[in-house]
Amino acid sequence: MKRNIGVRGFASAALVVSTIGMFSSSVLDSASASASASPKTSGSTLVIGTVNSVQKIDPDVVTNFLDFEALGLIYNTLVQENSSLKIVPDLATSWAFSNGNRKLTLQLRTGVKFDDGSTMTSADVVASLQRAQATKTADPSASFIGSVTHFAASGANAVVLTMGHPDVSVLEGLATVNMGIMPAAAIQAGTIATKPDGTGPFEFSKSVPSTSFTLTANPNFWGGKVSLGAVELKTIPTEQSISAALQAGTIQLALLSQPTVVSTIPQSFTVQHVMDLSYRALQLQDKVGILANVNARRAIACATNRNQILQDSVFGDGKVVGPVPLGPYATNPVSAICPTQNLAQARTYLKASGHASGFTFTAITSTDLDSTSAAQAIAMQSELARVGIKMNIQNLAANAYIQDWLKGKFQAAFAENGADPDPYVMYGRYFGAGAGLAVPAGYSSKSLQKELLAGDENSTTAGQTAAWKKLNNDLTGNAVWIWLFDSFDFAVMSPHVHGFTLSPVNTTQLSSLATTSLK
Repeated sequence: MKRNIGVRGFASAALVVSTIGMFSSSVLDSASASASASPKTSGSTLVIGTVNSVQKIDPDVVTNFLDFEALGLIYNTLVQENSSLKIVPDLATSWAFSNGNRKLTLQLRTGVKFDDGSTMTSADVVASLQRAQATKTADPSASFIGSVTHFAASGANAVVLTMGHPDVSVLEGLATVNMGIMPAAAIQAGTIATKPDGTGPFEFSKSVPSTSFTLTANPNFWGGKVSLGAVELKTIPTEQSISAALQAGTIQLALLSQPTVVSTIPQSFTVQHVMDLSYRALQLQDKVGILANVNARRAIACATNRNQILQDSVFGDGKVVGPVPLGPYATNPVSAICPTQNLAQARTYLKASGHASGFTFTAITSTDLDSTSAAQAIAMQSELARVGIKMNIQNLAANAYIQDWLKGKFQAAFAENGADPDPYVMYGRYFGAGAGLAVPAGYSSKSLQKELLAGDENSTTAGQTAAWKKLNNDLTGNAVWIWLFDSFDFAVMSPHVHGFTLSPVNTTQLSSLATTSLK
């Protein structure tokens, strides 16, 4: 479950492109032979291997990473984040705030066609945003435009958003695929959930549940001719199997997260890795049961060894983070209590909770969605046991995890969530007033809502810094969740793949496929 944004003067994420060559010459020779066999031509199909599978095809309701990435090839948004996490034009060519940041006017790109052949107008944009905001849609990012009280067309090629309070982050909120633009006619017909209809470089072709998701090039793409004829996202159970498929030549691009798997891939393949815009956390349902006890949660926070979890999960190839992993408001230290493991303090909190000898709870994982989640859970289980806390682990299939997560049917959940340099965009949907993901967030408080609103409305750097520091301290001091680490994503490709660049913006990591070719 990922999401992002850009702006306000932080260092850009670094994309590191390298070539890795290791291990036996026999493996290298056989891999090199298959990798260089049958050169691909323009218009052919690029097959991408991933352990995940596309779950939903309605952009307004998706929460799964791969759903975002796949639908980000079909749908455009008004603005997008580039690889430096800056907001840049997409379907909107320019924009301007006015009336004390209570009004946002966006000028639209002209001549853009939907997959159904119709031309995009301001009416389609208004209908799309109204659908995203509507309660019945259950868009998890609806809070990003929650301040908007009125959407209006201004002629055929401009839209005006009027906000109930000053809100500069609304622009950044428009960058998520959850705000994808679709035809008003398709919305009216109710076909979006079964027949995607966007303006992006690719069109929906077919989906085979838990097996593959296929897209074909959009011949009318406003951004120019797409070199690839089609893209197939192929679900392969393990990263080791993906590596084998890449070396056998049955896929041309592999999406991986395990450094140990990547390190075994021969040097004939190109490896890109990027610190992605996300974070791992143990989400807690704090409203009932033992985890409603703030001192029990604090005991978990203090008994957690984040560095050990980082080491065991991704061999240290990442960094320990707090609620805001990067940007000018990054959490530092990573927690207001026990930024490093403190077993003595954990036992003090256990005593204060009334459970001095410890307690038991269950955490869910899904190795289908995050191949590192089992390692995270096992490492944390071992550390918590040192103070008498027993954490049971339940691993779920991808769809079962997503459904239980959305319904809040868990005590604790190891999750990989999308991050954002703007804390409001990142946490307003979890902890803000009327938050779309309040149920899986598992915690609510008036103080958090006020802190989020204060940071969002404040237009000064000093004011925002103070507001977001208070938010960080509130989240970690009350151990609302246990934030763990951020890590690298990897893309490994055959020599025939040209022009692909892995983006740190995880919901649109595959956006460069619009200009990728097979040769």
